[in-house]
Amino acid sequence: DDVFNNFFNEIASFSYPSSYNERMLSPRTDIIENDSEYNLEMELPGVTQDNIDLKIDSNILTIEGKKEQSSEKKDHNYHMQERYYGSFYRSISLPSNIDEEHI
Repeated sequence: DDVFNNFFNEIASFSYPSSYNERMLSPRTDIIENDSEYNLEMELPGVTQDNIDLKIDSNILTIEGKKEQSSEKKDHNYHMQERYYGSFYRSISLPSNIDEEHI
């Protein structure tokens, strides 16, 4: 019993580097260019399209949203929870020749 309890106490004392939280708040993104367009692919597992907002201003594309935790998961007694729930935000500078009307 003590071994089990000590294991979880040690896990709770771990800390993540500051860049860990920054990655979670700013989803990983790929931008791909082909002959006629740019495609943006972003890692947003579990996020619905309704929870994503896109804005463009002065050639800056801003993507923000929220990943919500289901109410049934909130009732669990977690010993460790690494998956991120909450708001995210990402701003990307676009090329000056981009047609903002077609984003």
